[in-house]
Amino acid sequence: MVTNSRNYREKVSQMISWGHWFTLFNIVLSLVLSSRYLFVFDWPGTLFGRIYAIVSWLGHFSFVIFACYLLIIFPITFIIVSQRLLRFLYTILTTTILTFLIFDIAFFSRYNLHLTPLLWELLINPKNGEMAREWQLMFICVPIIFLIEMLFATWSWQKLRSLNRQRFTKPLAGIFITAFVASHLMYIWADANFYRPITMQRANYPLSHPMTARKFLERYGYLDQVEYQRKIQQEGNPSALSIEYPLKPLSYQKQAPKYNLLLLVVNNLNYQDTTEGMPALNTVKSISTQFNQHLSTGIQNQRALFSLFYGLSPSYLDSILNSRKPSALIEALKHQNYQFGLFSSNGFSSPLFRHAILADYSLPENTAGNDYQTTNEWVKWLDSIENHIRWFSFLNLNGFDNHKSESDKKLQLDHEIKRILDALKQKNMLNNTVVVITANHSSNTETHETTKWLTNGKFNFKQMKVPLWVYWPNTPPQQINKLTSHQDIMTTLMQRLLYVDNSPEDYSQQGEDLFTPKRNQPWVLSGDEQVLIINFTNKTLYLNQNGEVYIFDDKGNKITDEKPNLTQLLRVFAESTRFNTN
Repeated sequence: MVTNSRNYREKVSQMISWGHWFTLFNIVLSLVLSSRYLFVFDWPGTLFGRIYAIVSWLGHFSFVIFACYLLIIFPITFIIVSQRLLRFLYTILTTTILTFLIFDIAFFSRYNLHLTPLLWELLINPKNGEMAREWQLMFICVPIIFLIEMLFATWSWQKLRSLNRQRFTKPLAGIFITAFVASHLMYIWADANFYRPITMQRANYPLSHPMTARKFLERYGYLDQVEYQRKIQQEGNPSALSIEYPLKPLSYQKQAPKYNLLLLVVNNLNYQDTTEGMPALNTVKSISTQFNQHLSTGIQNQRALFSLFYGLSPSYLDSILNSRKPSALIEALKHQNYQFGLFSSNGFSSPLFRHAILADYSLPENTAGNDYQTTNEWVKWLDSIENHIRWFSFLNLNGFDNHKSESDKKLQLDHEIKRILDALKQKNMLNNTVVVITANHSSNTETHETTKWLTNGKFNFKQMKVPLWVYWPNTPPQQINKLTSHQDIMTTLMQRLLYVDNSPEDYSQQGEDLFTPKRNQPWVLSGDEQVLIINFTNKTLYLNQNGEVYIFDDKGNKITDEKPNLTQLLRVFAESTRFNTN
């Protein structure tokens, strides 16, 4: 009995010792393969950021491999008495892990996303066509990895005694442990101090979740939570990636613009609110092109207006705020010598205006007022403009974003539109002014929800559908029923009004000319830093940060018996990360 117990302990001790060596081999192998990430993501521009990239790479992958051994293989070492079976099981496990790692590297290189169970299922599904077969060719690497693992497993077991005499393992393990601890301490400091060369690396590696310790720092007085949230609002999320925008410098055709531009945005204006009881607005509609399937790109004011000026989906908002890059539309208007007139009933309180779009302009601390005052200021400004000067005016009215009754809101808004229209006619400017009327987003009269995409399991589609009317001089009025978005407004103005010579792909994520008969792509993009929304004509795909995809119909109800198309989904992923500087 004593002999059997001694033999058992010796065998277990040998298998544990072998497991350590096999784990070390796989740590080194995973580091070799994962070094590709260092050349894929946005390489930091500072020395401290680069040190963190190396330290986090060493600490993260060594920890993941060792954790797999400690949680899976180490416990069963005491159960399985056959060293051959143990070696085979550990080889299967490491082959699986490294296979996923290789696929994740390829997927991250192309789409800047890490694999999720859903994406993995889509990739290996043979029903998804040629693109799925292209990914399936990568499985050729599986037998090669398995062979390498088996060879080392056998060799290391045979050479176990000589390997155990080596003395470099403890210093090497110390390096890995130190790197793991140091990477999290560095990230805690960077997150608290908005040190972006480190925080932007948060999602560079699969299964990576750096520590932040904000509550701990706040408890002991090292972090002011109110000030921290204020900085996030003004500068965007510190983990946002760098952005290259526009992709190429803007160039222009030789001809000069002919028309002025009035961009009128009404807060919370519903499509159905404009069908009756607004004669002035109906006058504008009668001479304009009406877009009946127009979608906002956000259900929050700042995110909705972002796409209108930048031609990008709101997922890039934090990157723009971090870098304070100007709007390509504003830059084109300035290049064409437009005189600016900027008026808002909200006083341009949004950080999007003060820290990005209008960062070069001196804005008063508080210019908020009611719509009547805002329109008054606009009319006075228009009176001061000489007829030969080309001008651009952004006019943002609260509209339905107030506490009055629905009928009073309609009357007031219609009165302001009449005053605007009369002012243009009085100055004889209507015939040489492009007038764009739309909304940031609609109000949801059923739930009064304004900040969530999903409400009670339903997609908040009503807040995305907004009216759009474009009065373009010398263009006959018409109705267009194709799917359009705020990104299309910016692209149309750049091409038709400002004569920008660049391809729209250089400055717009997916914007197309509003007046073309059909869309080149059958979807429009929206969302935020945690959600990607893909809108089709009759359905919506909702992809959250966990990689879960839900499909909703045009009434916001979930569709349970349909899966997303792989080819379309991967094309959308490529488009949604095209402006990242990876």
